[in-house]
Amino acid sequence: MQKTAPSTLSADGVLHLTCPRSWKEMTEEQLRYALHVIGCGLYSSVEGRTLMLLRFTGIEVKEKTPYGWACSVSVALPKGKQRKHQFFMQSWQVQDMIKQLEFVDSYETFDVRLESIGGFKAVDGLLHRVMFQDYLNMEKYYQGYLATKQHRYALGLAKLLYPGGVKIIDDAELTNCVMWFSYVKKQFSKSFRHFFKPAPEGGKTIDWVEQMNVQIRALTDGDITKESAVLEKDCWRALTELDAKAREAEEFRKKYPKA
Repeated sequence: MQKTAPSTLSADGVLHLTCPRSWKEMTEEQLRYALHVIGCGLYSSVEGRTLMLLRFTGIEVKEKTPYGWACSVSVALPKGKQRKHQFFMQSWQVQDMIKQLEFVDSYETFDVRLESIGGFKAVDGLLHRVMFQDYLNMEKYYQGYLATKQHRYALGLAKLLYPGGVKIIDDAELTNCVMWFSYVKKQFSKSFRHFFKPAPEGGKTIDWVEQMNVQIRALTDGDITKESAVLEKDCWRALTELDAKAREAEEFRKKYPKA
């Protein structure tokens, strides 16, 4: 496993370990490992972050002793050499260190994604230059996966996020696609705040096919001859127009509350 940077031992004997503090600090290999740990469903948050800490720092745990956990780690030496450093680590130290990895528990900071799946490259991180039709289908598959947890919906999402012919995804790739699209939706809610409104608590289940049709009708003004052109637009351009229409509707309701 490629680490962010090698561990070092200072002249006074203090061990300095290196571990990512954000998604962006992870290498592609580290990102895939983190997504696997999250997506496999075998570990609690604390267990998963502990595994990541050991993997990313290169710490090898030997055994539990009366003095704590006997561990070793490779430390950097001059001229690019390394040597094994033996040390003891207490449970409270592990608990303190894994706080640095709390960011992995939320999609809201997931401003990265796997560069490719099955050899197929990812689209833009915020879906720039993605057709509106593809965005609508991404939303459909995403909502389908959230509602059912069926793998086929996640695969459908992956095929659009990594166009070209993705045929299979593993736990890490599935988690990557769902967390990435969740992050995109969070960013869209900031960029298009009039159009993307929080769903009311306890409200009825949203029919996403109906929602897609409503959005298309809003952009075509009901003119079916314009539909193909609308669906082929950049999704950012289409959402900008929908946001403007939503803002105008809000202003109209405020001006004419009884209309």
